[in-house]
Amino acid sequence: MFRPSWIWLLNRALAVAVIVTALELPSYAIAGDYTVSYAFDGTTRADVARGATGASNEVGIAKECRYGQRCTIELTKSDLTISFHVERSGWSHKVTVFADGGRSRSDGCCYFFGGDRLVSKELAEPLLRLWIYEGQARKRNEYVENLPLGLLYLQFSDFN
Repeated sequence: MFRPSWIWLLNRALAVAVIVTALELPSYAIAGDYTVSYAFDGTTRADVARGATGASNEVGIAKECRYGQRCTIELTKSDLTISFHVERSGWSHKVTVFADGGRSRSDGCCYFFGGDRLVSKELAEPLLRLWIYEGQARKRNEYVENLPLGLLYLQFSDFN
């Protein structure tokens, strides 16, 4: 079957345009499976009382996080390490978050609400807010009230 030359040229130009566009994708699109912007507000009531607000606040971005693998954030001012991993199931995402204290923290660091060592949440919204506490772990049905270290914000985006 004979095709006019302009149709052949149009098809060829379209194919070249698709290939060039694919090769020109920004590198961040393939760097990881998702991106996490984070902020930690380490201002406690005692800090506010003595006028030292914002001393341990930190922000940043983790761009190379992959599904099913642990992604880690170092909060140097607060001497905390935040680790998390995201599992994807279809269109839903479930995140599990851990917090560990460094050398300046007691052995009783770090916990989430109720003295739990980790927290798991479905990501119904891109922004996750988690209080981090220092104190003791909960044992069975024991009620635990620990001292708050600060509020951690994790915003998940760029899911591939």
